Amino acid sequence: MGSPTLNNEVFPSVAQFMTHLRGLRPADRIAGAFGSYGWGGGAVKWLLAELKNMKLETVEPGVEVKYRPSPDDMEECYRFGREFAGRVREFHQQY
Repeated sequence: MGSPTLNNEVFPSVAQFMTHLRGLRPADRIAGAFGSYGWGGGAVKWLLAELKNMKLETVEPGVEVKYRPSPDDMEECYRFGREFAGRVREFHQQY
């Protein structure tokens, strides 16, 4: 799940989607969070907390980038994507 931070919160349309997702009660899923911020951040932390509240297995820590991603940030995003894909692969092998 991805979101920029707006006023130290998750973006409104993402919060709305999370409300709908919570009602669907997903099970046996892996989730992660990523986002951007300009001042204080907070969206990624909020998303991870919500995903955990839904009892989803989370890949942590999420990725949070300040302003525009630097080359190092891009490398971190790539690393997170590879880790996430590996966890999904392992998860599916269990079932």
